[in-house]
Parts: sequence; C-alpha cells; structure tokens
Amino acid sequence: MSYRGPALTFVLLLLAAGLGAAGAEETMPSEARWAELRPILFEGKQLLDGDAILELRAPARALEAALVPVAVKTKFAQTPAHYITSIRLVVDENPAPLAASFHFTPDSGQADIETRLRVNDYTYIHAVAETNDGKFYVVKTFVKAAGGCSAPMSKDAEAAIDRLGQMKFQQIGAFAPNTPNLVQLMISHPNHSGMQMDQLTRLYVPAHYVETVAVALDGRPVLSVDADISLSEDPHFRFYYLPRGPGTLTVTVTDSLDKSFTGSWPVGEKGS
Repeated sequence: MSYRGPALTFVLLLLAAGLGAAGAEETMPSEARWAELRPILFEGKQLLDGDAILELRAPARALEAALVPVAVKTKFAQTPAHYITSIRLVVDENPAPLAASFHFTPDSGQADIETRLRVNDYTYIHAVAETNDGKFYVVKTFVKAAGGCSAPMSKDAEAAIDRLGQMKFQQIGAFAPNTPNLVQLMISHPNHSGMQMDQLTRLYVPAHYVETVAVALDGRPVLSVDADISLSEDPHFRFYYLPRGPGTLTVTVTDSLDKSFTGSWPVGEKGS
C-alpha cells in the first residue's frame, strides 16, 4: 500500500531539511586546527579582534593552490608613536602553518603586505598583527584550495637554478618623498617545499626555500621577512617604504641552504 498526500510531503520536507542542515554542517569550516595552533604560536598573548585595523584578502576559491594571492591591508599609517611591528600569516591546515612573519618599522610608511602562498587544504588563513604597544590583533579568511605544498614546479628545474637569487624590483607609481611609496619585489627561487616529487626520478625534491628577506633604505630597516615552505615559487612581495628624498633600497635574501643574494636600486632622482 502506498500513501501520497500532505503527511508524506511534510515528512519528506523534514528529511530534506535535515539532510540540508547536515550537509551545511559538514561543509562549515572548522577552527579546530587554529585552536591547537594559537597557544603554540602566541603563547600567553591575548588576540584582539583586528577588524578595525586590518583587512585580510584572499580568493574564496583559489585558481592555483601553489600561487594563492594574499594581501593584508592596514587602516592606519606607520608613525614613530603608533605603528605595526609585525604581521604573521598562518595557514592553519598547511604542514608548516606559520607561512611568514613580516616585520615593519616607521620607515615602512604603511604596513601593508601582498604575497603568494601555497595552500595545501581547505583552510582558514589568519593574519596576526602586533603593534608597538605590545597588543596583538587577529583577522581571518577562508580559502578553498588543495595540494599547493606538493604541486610540481611550473618551470624547468635547471633553468630555475641558473637564475637562483635574481631579483626584479619595480616602483609602483611615481616616486613621492615623505609619503608611503608602493614597490614590488620578485625573487627567482624554486622554493622547494620538500613535498614535491621529481616526475623523472619519482623521488622527493629536497626542501630549498627562501628563509629571510631584509629591505633597507639607505641603511634604515624598512621590511624584514622570516619565511617557511608555504611561500610560493619565485617569492613575490608588494610593500611600502617611506623616503625622505632620493636614496637606495637594498635587499638581502638568504635561503635554507645558506645561500645569500643581494640587490640594490636607486629611488627618486638618483635614477628611478
């Protein structure tokens, strides 16, 4: 005997609603990993809501998991009285969650940073800023991507080694003294994560990645970076510096094999 009518319709609607709720619950992102990482990375620190001072931008669904663009925009200028000393990017579900720590000074002008990350699984990304008064502020966003840490190189391995450490520098917009100037830096480096497989030998490529970047304007620190395997191949940064007049920006890079690379560029009337 079969029965069709309002009662059955009501039951089916209830079941559908229940399944829908269960499905939504299953796809809701979890912060369980952040709950584990937070006391390890920020032991004893109170993390305040950072929405009033920071904005974290990343695609909701990444086109390439090994090249996920991430930007942190800050909502006040750097001054000697009040400035951001560091921003840490944490990719919760990555094998090495602390992707990079960016350190700023008043000579940064603006503590904004843009870079590209490897993302290994659907994950929250957290940005944690520390200000010069010792307070910590956190914002987050969710990114759908997978396999970024094990994705093969996009370029020929021998060619990548031949140009290892070469840098490209670009001033974005016209040089302007006494105001934050935006620049872009790209470092040629394979940034092997240690999780990538050589398609010919079927062996894992040993980890080899950029560890530190230091940027100075006429000897005054502007930006420094402590990085790990979550930075993308050919690390890329956009950041600000605050010039008083024409000068020279110098960049020093070291990698995990203790190789060191330097570059310098005139800015302002000296040649930019």
